[in-house]
Amino acid sequence: MKRPVTIIDIANHAGVSFKTVSRVLNGATTVAEALRTKVEKAMRELDYKPNRAARLLRGGKSYALGLMVGSQTQTILNSPEPDRRMPSYAADVILGLLQACHAAEYHLVIESISAVDAPESQAMLGRFLDLVKLDGVILVPALCDLPWVLDLLDSRDIPFARINPGLDLDRGLCLVIDNNSAGREVGEAILSHGHRRIGFIEGPQSHAALGDRKRGFLDTVNAVAGTTVEVRQGNFLFTSGLEKGRELLALAERPTAIFAANDEMAAGVLAAAVDCGIDVPRELSLFGFGGLAISEHSWPRIATVSQPTIEIARIAGERLIARGGALAENWNQVVTMPYELAIRPSLARVPD
Repeated sequence: MKRPVTIIDIANHAGVSFKTVSRVLNGATTVAEALRTKVEKAMRELDYKPNRAARLLRGGKSYALGLMVGSQTQTILNSPEPDRRMPSYAADVILGLLQACHAAEYHLVIESISAVDAPESQAMLGRFLDLVKLDGVILVPALCDLPWVLDLLDSRDIPFARINPGLDLDRGLCLVIDNNSAGREVGEAILSHGHRRIGFIEGPQSHAALGDRKRGFLDTVNAVAGTTVEVRQGNFLFTSGLEKGRELLALAERPTAIFAANDEMAAGVLAAAVDCGIDVPRELSLFGFGGLAISEHSWPRIATVSQPTIEIARIAGERLIARGGALAENWNQVVTMPYELAIRPSLARVPD
């Protein structure tokens, strides 16, 4: 069998010391660029395959990122039917992170942590971080706004990126959209189609960024005389859209338009309308939020605020990978991503 290539072989081939090769392999920033180039060229020519497990034992990078997902009530794996599943939003986040990881030959580790029962959840997260070495962690709502989660990661010197947080935006890399502006635009679109009886299904209060979305929408529609808004509390899942949609559609003066704070709930409202024999959009207009696949796969296709969730997640992963697991003073920053108002057939003029 062919003998594995060693760092001594690389050093001899490149004409440098084995210590220089070792520093390049461990990502040291003190190596001159010319030497680094020679070493990397020798590695390619010798078809060197680094033993990442051995490098990890020596304190090197883990070549792994962690995605923390959770629920507002209990861990996803223990939740009752019919909601024993991740929201489809999480699938887009995972896809974006996998794109970043595969390009850099990293691995993605996913863990479910409850957003409630802080002492128990904190102990669970601590055990996980003890067992799995990570170069960085990605947090999504509601975990991205929990102080104890951020404190625990800070105490372990683990860099983290937060997707769509609403609080403490000076902590970690925060990738956000302008939720207030997006909420205003949804309100303006619905009003421009003549609707004055409007329903709004909001998401869980633990999603802090939702507050800006709600304020932008309600401030806009309430500013127009003669407009009434019926608000219901949802949880971002299809079943809550179905339930709250039925409530709104059973009102004596039912809404002519409903804005659900995410696309899954909007699809639930659409199902409720079908069950009630209400035509969308001829008798009811519908607006969602998020640009999830379900908004395009429903019929009629659901008008929505399309946010680039896959791209946001990919950028978060790429930034963490580029850091190489090391902390830096300029890491805490806010990156505002664009969104697009997608007007689709579910939004129509108010019925005559």
